[in-house]
Amino acid sequence: MSQNDDNSWVFDSLVAFLNGPIWNAPLQSFIEEKSLIFEPNDTQHEGYKAIFDEFKNLVDFMLGNFMEDIGISSEQFQEACTEGKKYHMSFDNTLFEQIWAANDFKMFVKMMTQRNVELQLQALELIEKKYGIMPQSFIPKTDDKAQVNADRESKLEKEILEEVSKRFVEDQSGTSTVEIENLMEQKPILQEQLKKTIESIEEPLAESCKQEDETSLKKQANVIEVNKEIDALELKKRQEYLRAQRDKLVAMKKEARQKQLNGNSSKAKNNRPKSAKAAEAVLTGGSIGAGQLQLRKTLAERLKAEVVDKNQK
Repeated sequence: MSQNDDNSWVFDSLVAFLNGPIWNAPLQSFIEEKSLIFEPNDTQHEGYKAIFDEFKNLVDFMLGNFMEDIGISSEQFQEACTEGKKYHMSFDNTLFEQIWAANDFKMFVKMMTQRNVELQLQALELIEKKYGIMPQSFIPKTDDKAQVNADRESKLEKEILEEVSKRFVEDQSGTSTVEIENLMEQKPILQEQLKKTIESIEEPLAESCKQEDETSLKKQANVIEVNKEIDALELKKRQEYLRAQRDKLVAMKKEARQKQLNGNSSKAKNNRPKSAKAAEAVLTGGSIGAGQLQLRKTLAERLKAEVVDKNQK
């Protein structure tokens, strides 16, 4: 048996881990909770760097726990990622963005900004559902760029949203039809913001994840002008209401992910893999230990190669 064959099981285990709830639950919950301060018109917020450092640490922490679970060294991990190039790695774009964003601050800011806008749109369309305006999907499909966003949700996240949506809709009360109609004026603004953010993320990926040029940075900083006929105080009131609903949606999704994580563990709580315990600790606000930087960089390069190879074919 060749050394390549010896390490193939490591690569298979890694793919399964990255596509499972143990990885998905803490990473998605962190991104959603922390994305709430990332606004399309604010690319240099003083708190962004600290959150970026937290995110890098979380990725390192989860990868380190996975490596301990399967009992391999960092050298074996790197070899598995390198040798795994002959195998197809099944993953969605969201997973690639997560890993690559942990190595690139600008990509991280874009990812978080996109998630914030997505969450507001999800909350808005669920409110529409409550008041009888049934959307075709929870993510707007205004054009090909926006369609990318609809396709990027992993199967796990779609299951989470399906579970949460009914509860979220039932929780809506005390808002008049007129207020809802006024709130819907925010939708085209959010859709345009989402489109711009997706475009700014796609450009560097299409260029093999090269360093962004000044043009893409300008596109990222493009601010959507709000209808100036709307009274500023009224507009602020609508935005605050929508963001409150977004926060509520985030909390419900986190709770559903924790339930999903626990439900996928057939072992007794004390005998679960270390990575599962680490994921639960993250979801419940526990401390995150140090991870291994090289594991993240190696995995990012592996995923980058997968994306670049596909784009070049």
